[in-house]
Amino acid sequence: MSAEDYETYKQIKEELSQPIDEKDLDRATLKKLYESKLVYLDYLRIKCFTAVNQQKMTPFTIDDYTYILDAIKQTKAQITKLVRSAVLSSLELPFCDTVPGIRNPSDRK
Repeated sequence: MSAEDYETYKQIKEELSQPIDEKDLDRATLKKLYESKLVYLDYLRIKCFTAVNQQKMTPFTIDDYTYILDAIKQTKAQITKLVRSAVLSSLELPFCDTVPGIRNPSDRK
């Protein structure tokens, strides 16, 4: 593991677990950004795992590895949320009042 990889990781560590700012981004671009983030996080995961398990002096720790795994989990959740939102917004749902026995939720008081 190069010292540059670790320094870059330390500089952006806090941002790795945060959602990407969606401002002025379309869904396709946002999805690509999240996928790129996952590729980088997986790279870090492998580098960190290897460094920690070589039992040599390394700046990476088990806590870093755990943090990276959590950032991967959160990023995957953001992608799922983004895809779910895109699917739901593209569906044209029928009005509930056309189905016998089902009331439109906006009619409930």
